[in-house]
Amino acid sequence: MLEIGITLLILLFFIFPIPGVAVCLGTWTCYLIYGKLLLLNRQPYRWKKIVWIHFLNGAANMILSLAIAFMMALLVYFLIFDSTRLFIFNLIFCFLISIRWFDFTHVIYRHLVSKLQPLSLPAPKDSVFCMLIGQQSGTGIGIGMKSVSLDSGYAYWNGHQLIFDGIMARKIFSRNSILTAEKISSEKIKIVPARKKLNEKAEAWIIIIRQQFYPFRTRELRDQWFQQLSGLQDSDTRGFEVDDDLESARIPFA
Repeated sequence: MLEIGITLLILLFFIFPIPGVAVCLGTWTCYLIYGKLLLLNRQPYRWKKIVWIHFLNGAANMILSLAIAFMMALLVYFLIFDSTRLFIFNLIFCFLISIRWFDFTHVIYRHLVSKLQPLSLPAPKDSVFCMLIGQQSGTGIGIGMKSVSLDSGYAYWNGHQLIFDGIMARKIFSRNSILTAEKISSEKIKIVPARKKLNEKAEAWIIIIRQQFYPFRTRELRDQWFQQLSGLQDSDTRGFEVDDDLESARIPFA
């Protein structure tokens, strides 16, 4: 069945390239919107503002990236070569580079989130502002895991423990119960715990470092965290665990 679907998709692109691109882009857009709505619905009602702030900052980043791409493409069009196709190519290319390499609103996001509840900063020199996303499988459309919770706060190391002090909850990542740890981008680490708490729906967690204007510059810090969390630096300590005592005063992830 999958082979038939792929064959039909190739024929669609070959025979009707423009409608094929339109259908694929429309399907992908609907899939992305579904994921956003799912996150908004699964987020605890008290903390939905975090998700809205995240959405608004993402939209602002897209608008700013599109504006920069348009100016760069227009500059090439007027000063170098006046080709409409080249203009469209440069517009798309510059937009993709800008949206991936630049985080225009990381300072604004941090400021708005901090207004929801004062964030404690136990180690100012070593703490890093991060987002923590909980993911769950079997959420409906598509395969793989979908985001079901979003928190933001500061992460810092205390010995062999990575402590995330967020708005919704305070979590401790140690190295004795991680099932898998994976680097999924320059600023993201995905962690699958070996055991799951009964009051949590999330089956995996994604740590996103939002400390710099250039996300790719956090790659070295991401590698350090990954090595410590996965036990590559110390073979007898690994894992992910949540300290119940530290979370007693916070609302757990949905």
